[in-house]
Parts: sequence; C-alpha cells; structure tokens
Amino acid sequence: MVLELLGYFEIKTIAIIIEIANIGILSALLYLYFKSYHQIKIGFTVGLILFAVMLLIKSISTIVFLMVDPELLVGRPVYIGGVIQFIALLILLKITWDY
Repeated sequence: MVLELLGYFEIKTIAIIIEIANIGILSALLYLYFKSYHQIKIGFTVGLILFAVMLLIKSISTIVFLMVDPELLVGRPVYIGGVIQFIALLILLKITWDY
C-alpha cells in the first residue's frame, strides 16, 4: 500500500534520509563515547564504541546498496544488515551484562 501511494523512488529516498539521520546520531554517540573513554578508560565504554561502530557500518552499507542497486536489498544486503545488527546487539548485551 505504501509503495502504491509513494512509489519506489520516494521510498528509496526516505530510506536513505533515515539512514543519513542514523549516521548523524551514531556519529554524535561515538563522539561522546570517545570523550568518555579518554576520561575513564573502562571496557564498558569500549563496548559502546564497538556497538556504535557496528550500527554505523550497517547504515553506511545500507545507503551504498540502496544507491548502487536497490533491488539488492530484497535479498542479501538485508541479511548482511541483520547479521551486523545482531553482532552489535550481542556487544551491547555483553557489556551491559558485565557492568
């Protein structure tokens, strides 16, 4: 239904805008995490940095796939994005459990 209302190009554009916003938020988080790490060097902060980096990789790769060939998102890239997100969530779970 959304595809019929907006069209394929508009949905792709919205997806790219959302990923760019995610990159902005993740960049801000990374800045704060690195700033915190320089003050208190603990494993929890390193874990947060790794978590944010994994999600940043996911957002960047999603934009690349959308711009190169949007039809790729139907199969493999969605799977790859899910794997990257799974790893990031495992990192978050591990550091939260430990600290």
